[in-house]
Amino acid sequence: QPFIDALEHSANLVWLQVFSVGVDPKAYPSLRARGVTITNAPGANAEPIAWTAMGAILWFGRPFRHWADAQERHAWDPIHYDNAPRDLTGQTMVILGVGQIGGRVARHARYLGMRVIGIHRHPAPDDPVDETYPPSALPAILPRADWFVVACPLTDETRGMVDADLLARLPRGAHILNLARGAVVVEPALIDALRSGHLGGAYVDVASQEPLPPESPLWDAPNLIISPHNAAISASYPEASAECFFANFSRWRRGEPLEGLA
Repeated sequence: QPFIDALEHSANLVWLQVFSVGVDPKAYPSLRARGVTITNAPGANAEPIAWTAMGAILWFGRPFRHWADAQERHAWDPIHYDNAPRDLTGQTMVILGVGQIGGRVARHARYLGMRVIGIHRHPAPDDPVDETYPPSALPAILPRADWFVVACPLTDETRGMVDADLLARLPRGAHILNLARGAVVVEPALIDALRSGHLGGAYVDVASQEPLPPESPLWDAPNLIISPHNAAISASYPEASAECFFANFSRWRRGEPLEGLA
């Protein structure tokens, strides 16, 4: 708070670079009202988040849970071919938001041989997806999804977007990963879909209330992995974030538009 107070009283401040990737568009209201430019560090954490997402996919897609349980029981309990998991190759991933993070997840998923469908408001020719559709097409696309990755910004449009109706459109046994913000996914609907068995599993790095209180039912939802908004943790992040700042500083000195406007 002292740092924020100092910013508020910095009469000559014209630009604030935030080292985080996501910035609430309603943050720093008085600075915005004064016309201070606020930028973040887009893409600085995309790679570690993508690898975390792939780890969750491998955990759910391969029998690690079974093997870990068997190890805990000291039981030699191999899986037989009548219960063998499906190959990840050939499965379909739908990504809501093909930005820096969603794009990296898409690339890694394609390395595994998945078919990737991007849901993106502003698709680009070089998006690393096999198909792309606008957000209005999401309800019609979700029945094709084995994996649904939520990687969009939190806006008035996306708040509560992934609700019970959208989750019901996923095939039974599908998986969802929330790499965005907790408020994009309606948590009671997610918990119900996990408890009913409609969803095969979920990974969430975010929650509607952070820190997640101990009494939250999210903790005990079946087949759910929770990380404490920590998917981006990486020794390389401070350097990557600093590089975003220095690149923007060079643009600022040249009078060019800054990147990562928040």
